[in-house]
Amino acid sequence: MRSACLARVTGRGSQVPRRHRAPAEDVDAMADIRHSTSTPIACGENLYMRWGYRELLEKRAVDIIQPDFQKVGGLAEAQKVANMAQAYYLPVAPHCVVSPIGVMATAHACTTYPNFLACEWHWINHTDLWKSWVKEGEIIVNGYVTPPDRPGLGVEMNEEVARKAQIPGTPWFEAEK
Repeated sequence: MRSACLARVTGRGSQVPRRHRAPAEDVDAMADIRHSTSTPIACGENLYMRWGYRELLEKRAVDIIQPDFQKVGGLAEAQKVANMAQAYYLPVAPHCVVSPIGVMATAHACTTYPNFLACEWHWINHTDLWKSWVKEGEIIVNGYVTPPDRPGLGVEMNEEVARKAQIPGTPWFEAEK
């Protein structure tokens, strides 16, 4: 079944809330900043697991939670963080600096978040590589990612392109023999 939700993607330079100016681990400083401005404060890309967000939420130190799915502990842990944020009426705008495959996984996950706001995305230094990384081509259309209704993530890596981009000396995704 095709998801009714679309993941909104924002890039650097677009009008998004200001990001933190204090280390996220200094929750009291974050709360001071948040309570001293009307500008929405977003934070969370360098926090780990749901426990990293607890004090930030309890002290209402941010307006928007930004988990990085890779750092937070994967898609299931990100869902738990989104659920916690929802209990505080806070939106979630994942930090998403990944390949088109990662963006599609993020988009699929975000379609299940009732408090999803937008997805911070930037991979602007290699747009040609980005557009050819998956066989489906460009997956961001007019600022949106629409998760397909095909099995799995719905995108397939263009292995030829990925091999050309492989850093010399790094292993390929080969099954162990």
